[in-house]
Amino acid sequence: MKYLLSLMLSALTLFGSDADGEKYQKVPFTVPVDFSKKGTVYETDFQAPWNIWGSEVIFGLLVNSNWWDTPLDSEERKVNTSLDFASRDEKLIPKEKQQYFKFKVTLTPLGWASNHIEIRTIDYLKAQFSGRTDGTQYDWMYNQKDIWQKKEYKDGEKIEFITKVPLYGGDNGMGGKTIMIADLQRLRNYHIRVESLENVELPKGVAIKFDINRYSRKV
Repeated sequence: MKYLLSLMLSALTLFGSDADGEKYQKVPFTVPVDFSKKGTVYETDFQAPWNIWGSEVIFGLLVNSNWWDTPLDSEERKVNTSLDFASRDEKLIPKEKQQYFKFKVTLTPLGWASNHIEIRTIDYLKAQFSGRTDGTQYDWMYNQKDIWQKKEYKDGEKIEFITKVPLYGGDNGMGGKTIMIADLQRLRNYHIRVESLENVELPKGVAIKFDINRYSRKV
């Protein structure tokens, strides 16, 4: 009996107990955060998901002018098209009108989580937006070379970096923009901290959500 109890306690320590479930956010989850204001910080402890297709987790923004499932008026449709495809009236938004979120990101393994982590970010400054509005906004990102920036963090290194993400143009639907993709240990606990370093002027009626989700696509 004592041996069985010991095994159960070991399993709870390894995979997290119900009490841990209350302490750590479970992926996937989405929360409203106004990252358009400089100095805004969002941080939380979370548990990486069990994902049969891989151990990668995607961190990103969802930027949209309508979160309430009500019919869109013509102006809201134009705004959402701009946020998704960096275009308006079927023309690319000029570079001088593009705005970028600038983030300081810190990812910290907790407890038994591995300190050996690979992350990937998108160098949006090198990306050439296609401006297509037929649902193929993914093309520009996955078909261009040198867009993905990779880095491995090993034991003892601080997992911290600064990245820029565009307001106009997306890769994830619903105005989605990728902050990073991280290869994490399944069912292990981590702390994420994201700080906005610059102000961004949002179109009227636009709101932002921070999203952490499973990721299965290989690039």
